[in-house]
Amino acid sequence: MSGPGSPSIQNTIAMKSLGTPATAAFLPSLITSVIISFLPIAVILFCFNIIKLPVETSVIIGVIIAVVLMFRWVKSGINGWIKVFNKGAGDSVVAILNTAIVVGFGGVVQNTDAFGNLVEALKSLSMNPLIFVMITVAICAGVCGSASGGMGVAFNALTDTYIKLGVDLQYVHRISAIAAGTLDTLPHQGAQITLLGICKLTHKEAYWDIAVTQIFIPFIACGIFILLAALGL
Repeated sequence: MSGPGSPSIQNTIAMKSLGTPATAAFLPSLITSVIISFLPIAVILFCFNIIKLPVETSVIIGVIIAVVLMFRWVKSGINGWIKVFNKGAGDSVVAILNTAIVVGFGGVVQNTDAFGNLVEALKSLSMNPLIFVMITVAICAGVCGSASGGMGVAFNALTDTYIKLGVDLQYVHRISAIAAGTLDTLPHQGAQITLLGICKLTHKEAYWDIAVTQIFIPFIACGIFILLAALGL
């Protein structure tokens, strides 16, 4: 979601709002991504960043490559793969509905007076500019229950503030993409509801593990990125 060159919605939102490239702040972003995890999705990254194909096309090519490489590992050949795709399509409906519900919730929240007051309060915070970007985007994502929704709100309300603070927009791009994936993972987030439903677990049983992996660790990663950015990488 937050790695340099990723075709994720968080990356593309930052690109459109800030005018920064998909590979914004490449070196510290790469180091940060490796510290969290390393996923060899080289085909998708190549198509999106080098060939400049659209996000959807790049991902479809990645899926095709995955099917070709993993074809023999699914039993029953074509019929087995048809079951895989049918299962994926069925599961996606639940995920889409849960996400749509939470995005709708975020849309309602954004139009309340309380949310407007929150944004104004965020503008008055006094701290290191890079940390300011992290905190403001994370809070907006938490309120909306959505990483992409939080980024959109933060950029709409605070981009001029980020520019006035003199922050390199490439750093804003990457910090926002990482920070949006922290407090968006509160219990009301659509992805968490979908995950718990698939795993047949309750919030009480599983949320601590979710919080560690999806809130605490991304905050640590964002802190590492801010340190690297402060060093001028």
